Amino acid sequence: MKTLIILFAIILTSGIARSQNTSNETVRFIEVTGSSELEIDPDEIRFEIGIEEYWKEEFEKKTEFKDYKTKVPIAEIESQLLADLAKIGIRKESIVVKEVGNYWRHRGKEFMISKQLEITLFDFKKVEEITNSIDTTGINFMVIKELKNKNMTEYRKQVKIEALKAAKAKADYLVQSLGKQVGEVISITEINEENRFLRSQSATSNTIMASPDNSSIDNVKKIKLRYEMQAKFEIK
Repeated sequence: MKTLIILFAIILTSGIARSQNTSNETVRFIEVTGSSELEIDPDEIRFEIGIEEYWKEEFEKKTEFKDYKTKVPIAEIESQLLADLAKIGIRKESIVVKEVGNYWRHRGKEFMISKQLEITLFDFKKVEEITNSIDTTGINFMVIKELKNKNMTEYRKQVKIEALKAAKAKADYLVQSLGKQVGEVISITEINEENRFLRSQSATSNTIMASPDNSSIDNVKKIKLRYEMQAKFEIK
């Protein structure tokens, strides 16, 4: 019985030693980052318009706020906006209310009501039609809130794959410059999990209002999708 215990102890000790030797081996590696971009035409635009109550006297010359007394109600402003939108072919079914609130403007005056409407559009020309045709009295802001494409999931995959390929290509030429070769991949990390939607440089303000010269905004029409992938490769 004593012999068996000693033999088992020797085998166990030997196994631990081999494990330690394996874990202490140095693995040479290179870690690189690859990126890829893709510009996509949107097939859906989320456009927001903010409206708010105002005093008619605000638009009269030489009138001070103490004389403001004729408030234009939010229902009237909204009704006028919907009528203007209907004239350019935007149906009421495409419009939803995003937010309703109130705000205070002048001491001693009642609160004013504000509202945000979101319009779903499928043609960028409609954005230009809106900004050039609606009555902006009572309009607080107009903004392109989001650009979408129904195939976005596939485009994301495509950009990520290309970013990973770029990382592999970078690792290859860097390691080859040292007379070595890239081995197996050790790890892959997606740096920016969030996809970023960026319009062209002309729309970086994210706000579009009717311009005085009625210039076109046809160049504001791309979704820029960018991803970065970090990869670690063994060096042979």
